[in-house]
Amino acid sequence: MSARGAKNTKKRRPVVLYQPHDEGTAMPLGLLALGSWLAGEHVVIVDGRFELAPEARVVELAPGALCLGVTVRTGPPLREALRVSAAARAASPGLAVVWGGAHPTLDPGSCLGTGVVDACALGAGEETLAEAAAALRAGRSLGPAAGLAVRDGGTTEPAAPPTRLWPRADYSLLDLERHFESRGSRSLDYCSSRGARDGATWMAIRGERVVAEARELTERYRLSAVHFQDEDFFADAERVVTIARGLLDDGGDLRWQAWARPEDVVDAGPERLRLVADSGCRRLHLRVRPGAPPREILMEAGARLHAAALAARFVFEVAEPDGRLDSLKDAVSVARSLCALDARFETPIRRARDLPPGAADSLEGWAARAEAPWSDPRAERRRVRATFFFAEAQRAPGRRLGKHLLRLLALVRVRLGFFALDLDRLAVEASAILRTGRARRRSGGD
Repeated sequence: MSARGAKNTKKRRPVVLYQPHDEGTAMPLGLLALGSWLAGEHVVIVDGRFELAPEARVVELAPGALCLGVTVRTGPPLREALRVSAAARAASPGLAVVWGGAHPTLDPGSCLGTGVVDACALGAGEETLAEAAAALRAGRSLGPAAGLAVRDGGTTEPAAPPTRLWPRADYSLLDLERHFESRGSRSLDYCSSRGARDGATWMAIRGERVVAEARELTERYRLSAVHFQDEDFFADAERVVTIARGLLDDGGDLRWQAWARPEDVVDAGPERLRLVADSGCRRLHLRVRPGAPPREILMEAGARLHAAALAARFVFEVAEPDGRLDSLKDAVSVARSLCALDARFETPIRRARDLPPGAADSLEGWAARAEAPWSDPRAERRRVRATFFFAEAQRAPGRRLGKHLLRLLALVRVRLGFFALDLDRLAVEASAILRTGRARRRSGGD
């Protein structure tokens, strides 16, 4: 961009994008993709997880902003998204508020019904938000359009994936140093594909470009690792080989991690897994969906990862037992077997994010349903205990003696599969409340 172009961009009213608090510390890659797509716009990303006063920061930007875009999933983040949006609207009554992400796509009506949200971007949001920004820049109000639902505008279908490959991510839009500090390492999140292979919308960056960008980003930000956050990184096996060989040709000095399906590991075979390990991969993350865990596939995947000297993190998502299936019991059983197979394997157990059938009629209703405990108190207690002890057993050892003792006890409990009489857990959580005045934050599994 020329100096004149850069100057004109800075004079433009900014598009403010907001990330509410949520589980984990992953970089807001969705907002990063949006901001990078909006070529020529002045984009400001506010991450509510790192700002000391995120609501105040958005309120400060609101009077001069072109619009406020908020990404939000179903669950507790809905409350913060609504609070911040309302505060921005109060500071600037004419500000256009556009929500996008998982929940607005699932139920735009509950978002628009608040009276604070002007429009919802459904599905892929890059082209939708670009068109909305262009309309606002031209002085037009937001109306129903492809991929954009507005109040009293009827329904519209989710937007199709972008018609062109997304541009290179502009990481200068993020405060990377805050992310590095939070993680304790200079590790960068990177997305090289989008969508799931099961549909027709999966798209991926060529392997050669991935290698070139990883190399350049490593040099620019002095990275220690790159985390590929693709939902289906291994969808194209040959592309994975291209990336692994390219990184290996660079010396294999860059450490990296990626998500995979258990079937990907089984199908890869020993030679391909060794190539992946030699290229610098140090860990694969495998999501185990709710339902009966596929024990045979998971154990075979674990055996192959162990043989290739690859660490792994099997994230078990469990749904409430329904009388026919106790996915929690099955998940604990498989997780214990994997832990016995390789001490480097992590097996966090978390509650499935998918809500049971039946829509809520308001944002508060959605948030309350996501936070509500399981209807069976005994099953809920078992879930909380299993989640706690697996997390403590696989947590990095702390410096204090108490943390070492807690971890040792949790390791014994996991080995035995005994989580009852959990006075140690209750003592830890009571201690956290006495020290900080707040309940101890539970691991989300991400």
